[in-house]
Amino acid sequence: HPRSPPKFLAAAAGQEPDHSHGCAHGSCYPATGDLLVGREKNLKASSTCGMRKKEPYCIVSHLQDEKKCFFCDSRRPYDPVYNTINHRIENVITTFKPHRKKSWWQSENGKSDVFIQLDLEAEFHFTHLIMTFKTFRPAAMLIERSADFGRTWQIYRYFAYDCASDFPGVSEGPLRHVDQVICESRYSDIEPSTEGEVIYRVLDPAITIEDPYSPNIQNQLKITNLRVNFTKLHTLGDNLLDTRAEIKEKYYYAIYELVVRGNCFCYGHASECAPIDGIRDDIEGMVHGRCVCNHNTKGLNCEQCDDFYNDLPWRPAEGRNTNACKKCNCNSHSTKCHFDMAVYLATGNGSGGVCDDCQHNTMGRNCEMCKPFYYKDPFRDIRDPGVCIACDCDPDGSQNGGMCDSHTDPSLGMLGGQCRCKANVEGPRCDKCKTGFFGLSAENPEGCQPCRCDHRGTVSGNAQCDPVSGDCFCKRLVTGRSCDQCLAEHWALSHDLNGCRGCECDIGGALDNHCSMETGQCRCRSHMTSRQCTQVESGYFFMALDHLLYEAELAKMGQGRPASWTGLGFARVPEGGTLEFLITNIPYSMEYDLLIRYESQMPRDWEEVRITVVRPGPIPTSSPCGNTIPDDDRLTIAFPAGARYLSVCLSVPSVLLLVTRIFTSFIHTFNFSCFSFKIALMPRHSSMEMFNAGDAASNIRKQTYERYRCHEGAKSVTRPLMSDTCAKLITSMSAIINDGALACNCDPQGSVSSVCDVRGGQCHCRPNVIGQRCDKCAPGTYGFGPSGCIACGCSLEGSVTRLCDKFTGQCQCRPGAFGQRCDGCQAGHWGFPSCRPCQCNGHADECDQRTGACIHCRDNTGGDKCDRCANGYYGNPILGIASGAQCRPCPCPDGPNSGRHFAASCYQDNRNRQIICNCNQGYTECTCNFLGTERSQCVEREDCVCQRSTGQCQCLPNVIGLTCDHCAPNHWNLASGMGCEPCGCDPHNSVTSSCNEFTGQCQCRDGFGGKTCTDCQENYWGDPRTQCRACDCDWRGIETSQCNRVTGHCVCQQGVSGVRCDQCARGFSGQFPNCQPCHQCFGDWDRIVQDLAVRTKTLAARAHEIQTTGLTGPYEKAFRDLEEKLAQAQGIVNARNATAAAVSTLMELIEDLRTQISDSTDTLNRLEGDLTIVQDSNSEASKELSALEREARELNLTSEQLHRQLDILKNSNFLGAYDSIRSSYNKSRDAERRANESTTTKPSTVSQSADTRRRTERLIAAKKDDFNRKNAANKRALGDLNARTQVLDIKKINEKVCGAPGDAPCEESPCGGAGCRDDEGNRHCGGLNCNGAVAVADNALERAKHAEKELNKAMGEVAGLFTKVAEAKNKAEEAKGKAQAALDKATATKNKVERSNNDLRDLIKQIRDFLTQEGADPDSIEAVANRVLELSIPASSLQIQHLADEIKERVRSLSNVDAILEQTQDDVRKAEQLLLDAKRARHRAEGIKTTAETVKQALVDAKTAQTTAEKAIARARADIGETEDRLAQTTNSEKDLNDAMDRLGILGNEINALKTKRANNSMAAARAEETATMARDKANEAKQILEGQLTDKYHEVQQRVDTKAKAVQDAKKKAERLRDEAKELLRDAQNKLQRLAELEKSYEENQKKLEGKARQLDGLEDKMKAILNDINKQIQIYNTCQ
Repeated sequence: HPRSPPKFLAAAAGQEPDHSHGCAHGSCYPATGDLLVGREKNLKASSTCGMRKKEPYCIVSHLQDEKKCFFCDSRRPYDPVYNTINHRIENVITTFKPHRKKSWWQSENGKSDVFIQLDLEAEFHFTHLIMTFKTFRPAAMLIERSADFGRTWQIYRYFAYDCASDFPGVSEGPLRHVDQVICESRYSDIEPSTEGEVIYRVLDPAITIEDPYSPNIQNQLKITNLRVNFTKLHTLGDNLLDTRAEIKEKYYYAIYELVVRGNCFCYGHASECAPIDGIRDDIEGMVHGRCVCNHNTKGLNCEQCDDFYNDLPWRPAEGRNTNACKKCNCNSHSTKCHFDMAVYLATGNGSGGVCDDCQHNTMGRNCEMCKPFYYKDPFRDIRDPGVCIACDCDPDGSQNGGMCDSHTDPSLGMLGGQCRCKANVEGPRCDKCKTGFFGLSAENPEGCQPCRCDHRGTVSGNAQCDPVSGDCFCKRLVTGRSCDQCLAEHWALSHDLNGCRGCECDIGGALDNHCSMETGQCRCRSHMTSRQCTQVESGYFFMALDHLLYEAELAKMGQGRPASWTGLGFARVPEGGTLEFLITNIPYSMEYDLLIRYESQMPRDWEEVRITVVRPGPIPTSSPCGNTIPDDDRLTIAFPAGARYLSVCLSVPSVLLLVTRIFTSFIHTFNFSCFSFKIALMPRHSSMEMFNAGDAASNIRKQTYERYRCHEGAKSVTRPLMSDTCAKLITSMSAIINDGALACNCDPQGSVSSVCDVRGGQCHCRPNVIGQRCDKCAPGTYGFGPSGCIACGCSLEGSVTRLCDKFTGQCQCRPGAFGQRCDGCQAGHWGFPSCRPCQCNGHADECDQRTGACIHCRDNTGGDKCDRCANGYYGNPILGIASGAQCRPCPCPDGPNSGRHFAASCYQDNRNRQIICNCNQGYTECTCNFLGTERSQCVEREDCVCQRSTGQCQCLPNVIGLTCDHCAPNHWNLASGMGCEPCGCDPHNSVTSSCNEFTGQCQCRDGFGGKTCTDCQENYWGDPRTQCRACDCDWRGIETSQCNRVTGHCVCQQGVSGVRCDQCARGFSGQFPNCQPCHQCFGDWDRIVQDLAVRTKTLAARAHEIQTTGLTGPYEKAFRDLEEKLAQAQGIVNARNATAAAVSTLMELIEDLRTQISDSTDTLNRLEGDLTIVQDSNSEASKELSALEREARELNLTSEQLHRQLDILKNSNFLGAYDSIRSSYNKSRDAERRANESTTTKPSTVSQSADTRRRTERLIAAKKDDFNRKNAANKRALGDLNARTQVLDIKKINEKVCGAPGDAPCEESPCGGAGCRDDEGNRHCGGLNCNGAVAVADNALERAKHAEKELNKAMGEVAGLFTKVAEAKNKAEEAKGKAQAALDKATATKNKVERSNNDLRDLIKQIRDFLTQEGADPDSIEAVANRVLELSIPASSLQIQHLADEIKERVRSLSNVDAILEQTQDDVRKAEQLLLDAKRARHRAEGIKTTAETVKQALVDAKTAQTTAEKAIARARADIGETEDRLAQTTNSEKDLNDAMDRLGILGNEINALKTKRANNSMAAARAEETATMARDKANEAKQILEGQLTDKYHEVQQRVDTKAKAVQDAKKKAERLRDEAKELLRDAQNKLQRLAELEKSYEENQKKLEGKARQLDGLEDKMKAILNDINKQIQIYNTCQ
């Protein structure tokens, strides 16, 4: 049956196919057939006989066959008549013709490995294969197939005579699964020898198949290529013994017939097949490969759904289930669709079709929605082509570029076609900015920008602006697009009426009238400060008008005469002389008033004064003085006795000379005029722009300057008190002229501080210091220093003038007067002012200035003239007496003040020159000289015993005297303590035998000297008996003038050498006598050189000795011994009577001689070698000496260079070089110390390193075996790992990662693998229908990206909620501010009303008391009435009545609380809607979170996105909680509003009370009218006036209450709208206040610390000032030292 399933499927299912229905009622299959029919060209064999030439072959057959061998020639096609020996592969195709057994395929002889391959053009079902062989069946073969057109191959089955040897490892059965690969032996036997068959069924009937439609079974049947591999021939064994070609001619493969049964593979969706394009359709019995598809499928094998039938996934037909493809539902808007598995799964396996290319502006899976920027017409069917209408929204002002609501959905708040405006846009088309916004723009996500209007600078504080340009409406003095800037020359943007204030910068102190808009700080000139630049910095000042002052003392005297000064401030000037003032400090080019101040010693008028201005060059025309003509520089005027000024124009930077020529009216009387003369340059105000600019401000300044006569104060020498007005103007003038303020430059010694008077610059001077800078002493003082100046104190009698030298303080003394103050006599004189020399016998330098008594007598003298010895001394001190008569201490026994002086006085006996003590009562004199007295007689040095009767001391030998105090005649050296020694004077060369008892020096005759006169005389040398020579010594280099008495060598100072001590010694450099020590390195090298010189001298002496004596010298004794022994031997030989003893002796001597000769020979040889070594050493020493000589010469050169550098250092900065050398020396010593410590100290760095090394060696030794064991184990483990890696197979990894087995080549594997690359060179792994890890990861990545998009969408919604909450917070802040302002205004209004009420009560009470009192006369009442009449009514009665009605209306409107609450319900509903939106966003985010959790194992990014979503949900929940809290606070706000209403009610009651009081006041006025009968008319008039006044007051109160009620009502409405936000802001404010309090506390603590530091700094500054004062005092003291 054409539509019946194949037999193998029916058999597999265990049932017969149902023939009662076709494809319409279930699965259907094409008929099976031989796949080889019609495919001759697709069948090929790897080996065919006779393809190249005619080949012989033989057969193995029965004996009855005659012919055994034949020929094969396959070069031409087979022909049953003409070419029967063709044996190509196409001969195996079944033809059912008579010559079936006459044609076959045959391989080449003896070739074992041969294959036959069928290549199909499409996928086919392969059921079984039948092969009929002409020869033996193969001993081994296998069948394999490919389902991917030959890229990969799978084996169906092995066939072998011996499976174990031919295909080892392959199971031999039995078959348990249809896809099991086994080896079968039943079709491989050697018999029969012809027409044997091989049959293979894909599905073995013995195996039960539960589901014949399963993918496994279908895959087993599906083929695109089939290949039969013959691997082994059956032979008879003779080929093993004989290798001839004839033997192989009977062994080959030959097949009569090959049948490959199968059918077109259509997955049950077709009952017939048609030819593929390019395949003939007229071949009978050919099984074609293109299915004729049913069930809405298409493809060669019906493997996919037909176009527009993709609503369900494609499936094979199964039994009665057609699994037909379903048509897509696109609502008539599309003709194309595709299947989406994700959509299919999402719809519960209901529908997976997704429409493509939706038309008519539709979109969506079923084209059921309108595209963006279109909306669905609710009155048309969804299939209508015009169902979607374009949105009419402004793309700039609406969200999403002009997108409107796509359809109407009340539950979502959507209305089809409605535009969704951006946040700051409104209007049906979203084409207008909201109030308070401007600049509609597509780029702005909020549509319009907020009007950035500064409330302080806009009119009425309104935030509105031009909706197009955004320009705000500014106040009068405000500018800028946002009204946030002041106009030029204004600052302090505020809520004032005009918005800003003027800068009011000082005209001089500031560069211009521009200031900082925030701080108002003007741009000051240099060293100016304060906001308006009206003050100076500390240490700077404004100049006075007469600041430019020039003294005559500093001028140059003309006519070649020198200046003659007559005192401070006065100069002697000749009549007709000139004074030249060199002026170089003009700060500003302008006109100056030349003020001349003079004061003559003889007051008189000046007849003529000529003033000439000498300019260094022409005046530039651009200068303010450009209009000056030469005559303006030559002025002649007459001066009265006083001061005079005139005008002159001076410019910058010219250097000017002012030459003044003076004539007086007394020329014939005086040659010189002595006067005080100075000039001052005062700037003329009328030439300055600040006074003559022409504007109103400059005119006012000029008028003020002249009205206050500001210039008059500078004309006089004394400075009158200046008004503040003048001071301000002069300050500005000074700042302009000097371009800022002038530095004080106060002298640090002469001034108290560096700060001077800001007006004029006068520093605060120390005592007796004058000058603007406090830099000079006042007249009559001197010693300028840190303590000021000291008064001269010159004596009136002794000084010429009261002035003294300003440095030393020395007064100018008259003749005979001396001293710094000229108030006494010079040293050594007395009797001022008639001074005489002091008479003090040379023992005192001074005496009393009045009495002449000597002061401080020296030399132990006393008396008014120092003419006697003091008590305890003896002698005669009068001047002119011999020196031996000076005063000496009385030895009684010791001198005064010694503690052992027991005499009142003493005297010297003129006869024996003995000292006689006038002992005190109970004492006598016993004074033994310790040096001359026996030691046994002295207890201690000062206590010796003498004879009590005579006082004689016991003397040492050759010592005489009562006290043993001098030597006997011709003896000396008492000081030895051993007695005196004889003089020993040479009797011939000395004058006398006595000598000096202290030095032992004899008195020599002329030409002799020495101690005993046995040498030459002093400063001579030689033998006096022959000749004495004078010592020829250079006095600059000797230590003493006496030279060596024997050699005449002079005794030199250190560093000097030579016989005459006239050259620098070794180790010193320089030119004598300026010898300087060499550097330390010289000493080091000198020691080395000296050692080498000594060694060299020793070697030279040794060489000289060897040269003189020869080598025999050192060994002369050995040679003598040899000669003696030879002589003995000779003697024995010569003796005739030789005895045996003599012979033995001789033999011994000969033996000894031989031994000694041998030893001597050895010694000589050794010595010869040593001599050679010595010669070599000598040669090397010579070389070393030569090198040392070169080094010595280099050292000399280096020494000379060092000397030159030393001279340079001496002439430059020796101390700096010395310090540098010392520093380098110290560093070197420190480095040496550290190096020594590192090696010698314990522990040191070196010792620690050695310890570490030893520990390391011990550790290495201890761990060596363990390391070796571990190393061997690691090597074995590496070997094992290497072996394991060798057997690793990448096939399974490829299959798991890329999805296909890895044993196929890359070009044949659809899923790629390791090392595979595609056509573009990229790595190829995975792909369509590949189930590896890469494909799974790609799918997971796609799902993660989808989840990420959903999460981003949820985050956008959460961000929108956050924005709405932020907007609500901003509105709450604004409402709070407005509510607070309204509350403050209402409170102020209330206070004002209460004050007005109190004032009204007091006035009414006073009037009532006045009218009701009995003493009120008509005149008083009339006066009160007139005062009342003077009051004015602020408004008419109609206006007052209108205001009263308004008050009542506003009060009634306050009770409309329900309307307010209804308005509030909208806000509540909006908040609930926000809560609902947030919950929806949370649910969506949770759903997305679930999706993300399924993917997070694949990619970490998905996990991160999930975490972000959870955080967003948490924030949304927090926002929801905050919204609920704010809704809960609504009740509290309602309570506050009720309280406000209660207060308004109280205000109404107060108004009623006022009305009642007004009525009472009217009644009181009426009673007053009745009682005042005599003044009825006036009282009535007063009553009317009073009523008018009260009415005015009442209406004023009503007006104020109306204003207050209106403000309260507005505030109430605003509070009702935004009460929840206000509460939140209140909490924020409280938190900020708390934070502010903490900051304030921290600030106070820091301020206290700062104050403490400041106090410490003040203390340190005071100490520093004290130290500075002390230093200055010391400087002054050292400066004044003489």
